Parts: sequence; C-alpha cells; structure tokens
Amino acid sequence: MKTIITTAACLLTLMATAQFNGNKLTQYHGQFEVVLYDFPPNGSQFLDEIYKKGTITIENPDNTLKEERLMRFNAFTGQMVYLGQNGEEQSLLKRENITVELDGLTFEVHPYREGGDIDRGYFIPMNPGQQVVLYRRPIKHYRKPEVAEHGYEDTRMPAYFDASEYFIRAGDAPMEPVSLRKNSLLAALGDHKDKLRDFVSENNLNVRKPEDALHLVVYYNTLLASSPESTFASR
Repeated sequence: MKTIITTAACLLTLMATAQFNGNKLTQYHGQFEVVLYDFPPNGSQFLDEIYKKGTITIENPDNTLKEERLMRFNAFTGQMVYLGQNGEEQSLLKRENITVELDGLTFEVHPYREGGDIDRGYFIPMNPGQQVVLYRRPIKHYRKPEVAEHGYEDTRMPAYFDASEYFIRAGDAPMEPVSLRKNSLLAALGDHKDKLRDFVSENNLNVRKPEDALHLVVYYNTLLASSPESTFASR
C-alpha cells in the first residue's frame, strides 16, 4: 500500500490549485510519494501579455512594405508573434530585412553566434543611430518548481525570469556579446579606457544596470566623434 505524505507546503498548493484544476505533479522522496499540483508560473513568457498594434517593415531591393498587426514578443521562444486575419497566432520570419516597431521599441533581426553555430534573433537597439550601438536581446528563462526537502524550507514555485543578453555592434560589423560589467564593456569598446573609467567613477555608474551601461556607450560615441583616430569600427 502506498503512503502519501502531504507537507504543509503541498497542502497549500493543493488548496490553491483546486480553484483552477491544475495538473497533478508527483515526486518521489525515498519510499514516499509526495503529491502536489502544478501552479501557473509567476511572470510571463512575453515582454507584454497584451497584443498591441505594431508595424512590420520589410525592406526589399525594389520597394519597402509596411503592415500593421496586433503583436507581442515571446521572450521565452524568441519569436515575434502576430494575429493573422483568422485570429490565429502566427510567428514572423526572422529575416534581416524585417524590422518591427512595437510598444515604443524597435526589433531588428541580426545574426549572432550561439556556441559554435550562427543563429538569428531579435535585438533591440538601445541607442539607435550612433556609430557604436548597445543591443539588448530579450530573453526569458523558465525555472521549474521544486518540492521542499525539509519542513522548514519553502516549495519553489515555477517562474519565468529575465535573462536578457547584451551585444555591442559598430556599424555593420558582427555582433559582439558583452556582459554588463565594467571590465567586459571596456574590453569590448577598446579605445579610451582611462576616460571611460573616469566617466564611470565621476558619474557613480553601476554598469550592471542596463541604463548605466547605455550611458557609458553613449559617452563613448561622443569620444569617437571627437577622436577620428579611434579604431573601434575597423577592429
């Protein structure tokens, strides 16, 4: 005969999920079977759950096509999705001649290296129009639930969380991945390291924050404009 052990956390889970008929999840600890129910994850796989009107621009050799659609970006799958004429959700192709304007953001398609392979993904330029651009590649990861091993531990609920990656690009050069750390940014930018260090210190920048990292890159572009001998774009 099986013995079912229900901890306090599991019981709370059972009570809560009874409201939405969640899926049963069974885990085994030694000889015992622990039964709990599948919570809906915290957070969302989308940048914004709500479909919003966006503009798709397709640049062809002979013409430029524009079309408005109700859209949203799935940061878990990396897909830009839109509602077709029949109301069904469809994924937009990842082609470099396609850009999307959605909710005040521009999404561009660029190739990048993933391990040893070349892939294409959606990138958001954070300072468009400048010579050296900081890009955000919006990503969300999924964290699975975990049952508490002991009574004093909390059961970990499932969740989607931000895991965005950042890249530096000069002109038409390939994307260079960069971490939001001072040493990584300085190495990626290359020139004017002393001035950049002083700028970070004088402005109390925490470049782990995207807005502060962007502030540094924008300042770097002003140095490039005043120093024709800078060589970032030709590296």
